[in-house]
Formats: sequence, C-alpha cells, structure tokens
Amino acid sequence: MSDSSNADLIPADFLAILRCVNDAHPRDDGVLCIRGNTLVCTVCGYAYKVEDGIPNMLWDEAIPPPDVATASP
Repeated sequence: MSDSSNADLIPADFLAILRCVNDAHPRDDGVLCIRGNTLVCTVCGYAYKVEDGIPNMLWDEAIPPPDVATASP
C-alpha cells in the first residue's frame, strides 16, 4: 500500500474548506492536515477522526494533542 492512501481520505477540495472548531483560536487559523485516519489542526493540534470519508468535526469528540491535560467533568 502506498502513501497516497492518506491523500484519498477526503477530497483535497473538501479539505481546503474545513477548519478546526476550537474556539481558542480564530477559525481562519485552524487549517487541517491529514495524519493517518485523522485531520489534525496545524494551530492547536486537536485531531478529528474521519470515517468513510466523513470528518467528525464535533468538538466534544475531538482528540486532544498529547501535551494537553484533559480534565474530567
């Protein structure tokens, strides 16, 4: 299997309009890049799972970067 499989995760034109939903930074700054089966914000590092070509952009289900401590409610 080649590295191009990651490029096929979602279409490039769709990826170009997606932005991170983290309110801690302006939406325009939250550009996403493909990393494995997730989209990762280049600003805050939060990741969003992609399943069957559909990104899950719900903030409550975002995956925090390893350096962010998560608090339990």
